[in-house]
Amino acid sequence: MNEKKRKKLPFRINCEGYFLDNKRNILAKENKGIILFPGGGIDKNEGAAEAIIRETKEETGAIVKNVIKLGTMKIIWDTNWAKTEKQKARYKIFQGDEMHFFIGDIERFDEPDIKEEDFWDGEKLMNIKEVIKKIEEKSPFDNNIKEYRKAQLKFLKEIVKDEK
Repeated sequence: MNEKKRKKLPFRINCEGYFLDNKRNILAKENKGIILFPGGGIDKNEGAAEAIIRETKEETGAIVKNVIKLGTMKIIWDTNWAKTEKQKARYKIFQGDEMHFFIGDIERFDEPDIKEEDFWDGEKLMNIKEVIKKIEEKSPFDNNIKEYRKAQLKFLKEIVKDEK
């Protein structure tokens, strides 16, 4: 698909959350050297805050509260973005993500009755300073994720700074 046609594709409306427990650990996991946070697509007729609460519960079992929006950004995917079959399919119908970022607190964890395919098994909490360090270790970032990683680091560093 040529560049002109790609620019006419819609953005995938998406969300990501940074949720902390009472010890100030963040809900995150490492997968193949990449730090992941709860989040995902926002359904039609669903608000972004509703979506991050739903996605977080589906993926991690965490019940979150005090959810506050941090910001929104648009990420345009380049030709090297799609790695998985799921991403390759999305690449054909979206030009990128419109990402909504949130922060909040973990109230508790509930084990879901049915675990979706993207449910996080194992450890779900990480030290926030370790998370920042692990993301920074991957710098310089590929062009297709540079702005996204910069936004993540900005939000995470603000959380750490606010704790001092």
